[in-house]
This record gives sequence, C-alpha cells and structure tokens, in this order.
Amino acid sequence: MKVLVCLMVACLSWASAELSCSCGWRNRGRIVGGFETGKNEYPWMVSLSNGCGGSIITPYHVLTAAHCTHGESPSGIIVSAGRHYARWGQNQYMTNHRVARIIQHAGYDDDSKASLDDIAVLVLATPIRFNQFIGPVCMPSSRFDLVGEYVKVTGWGLTKGTGSENALREVDVQVINNAVCKRSWPLLNSRPTQICAYTPKKDSCNGDSGGALVYLDPTTNRYTQVALVSYGHPDCGSVAKPSVNTDVFAYLDWVKAAVAQTSPKQQICTKV
Repeated sequence: MKVLVCLMVACLSWASAELSCSCGWRNRGRIVGGFETGKNEYPWMVSLSNGCGGSIITPYHVLTAAHCTHGESPSGIIVSAGRHYARWGQNQYMTNHRVARIIQHAGYDDDSKASLDDIAVLVLATPIRFNQFIGPVCMPSSRFDLVGEYVKVTGWGLTKGTGSENALREVDVQVINNAVCKRSWPLLNSRPTQICAYTPKKDSCNGDSGGALVYLDPTTNRYTQVALVSYGHPDCGSVAKPSVNTDVFAYLDWVKAAVAQTSPKQQICTKV
C-alpha cells in the first residue's frame, strides 16, 4: 500500500520537489544544549520502548541503531509514533505498534568498541497511518558534502540539566571531517560509513540512540536523514569529543533490500 500525505497548503511544493513520495516535512508551530521541539514538529520521529529512538521510513519500517536491537526480541519492543512527551503529558496523535521482525546488520558486533555497521530495521506488525503529524523522513539518493554543515538531531535522551527530558528535544550540531574525528576515536572506520559531529556544549546523549540526524536538503526543501545516533562520550557535550553516527547513505542499498525482503510493495522516499 502506497500512502501519500498532502498538507493542504504544501501540496504544490511537494509535487515540485521531485520526491518519489511525500516525506521529510516539518510541522512548525533529550538532547544536551538544545531546546524542546513543537508538538509533532518532526513527524518521522518515533520512540522505542527500550529507551531508544528511530525514524519512520515506510508505514511498516522504522530505522534505528543495531545496538538498540542487539539481544532484543521483536515482542520486547513497542514503537510509538506521533509522540512528544516521554513520561507525562497528552500525546494526542500517538499510536503504538508491535514489532514483527528485527533486521539487524550482520556486520554489527556488540563486543566491538568500533560500533561498525550500527544500523537495524524494525518491521512492524501493523502499519503506521500517515497524516499531518506522522509520516516518513526522506532518505538520501546521493551523498551530501556535509563537512562544516549543521545537521539536526532529535531525541528524548539525557539533557545533563540543560532542559526537561520528558519532551522531544532538538539540537543542531556541526559535521566535522572524519580525519579530525579519528584523533578522538582511533577505531573510526576508514570507509565512509560513519559521520562525526561536534559543537561545544551541544550533543546527543544516552537515550538518543537510533534517532535521526537530518539535513534540510536545499534542492527539495525537505529533511533528509543523513545519519543515525551511534555513540559518543558518556559526558555528552561536557568534553571536547565528537559524536559518531552511522552514515545512512552508506547503507542505503542494505535498507532498500530489508524493505523489499519484508514488504515488496513499500518504498522509501528519495529524490527521483
């Protein structure tokens, strides 16, 4: 089933964006050094019952980190779409979905400090119904040159006293060169499968794992997921060490294969 979402005033701009399907829109009006998002401002963001985050890529598929799924059974994870508040507060548009299957990258090794191939796809037992407040993020169709650019990360993780951990928060962090990043993380992959980001006193943190790092694609004016939260220093923004994130474009063929294998009629949204 192909689901298209059209926000009344945005239909024409979506059609001219040359995307294969509607994705990556932002509804305007826990992270270190950031601020609370608007309710359902980022429709692709989901929370997992095991404390991680993820992103919607089709009605039946959620992208997250392999370290969030390692050792888990599908029955042990509930995906909540349309959520804003983590513990208390009204989540008017939230829907919960059981996980039917976990597809974890075969190359991920939970015992390795390098955290390579830290990516997984959750296959849902029931489809997420898209509307203005819930929908997919765009996937990259090519690699962006992001060094020096700012990307946005969202999550319900620890804030280290910089704000409430009950509501979804966002922060913009700057992508840095992997050669510079390797000085802090010597085990960084020499292949381009990881993206590093660093901005003083701003960072993802515990509980943000698996969440999307998104970039506002200037050619489509939609948010494209370029990475997902993998690991960083446990002091989260308090020390001058970058975060390391899984590069989504590096695994795009793997993601497409996981979707096709489990639900051939579904498609991820990319530029045509």
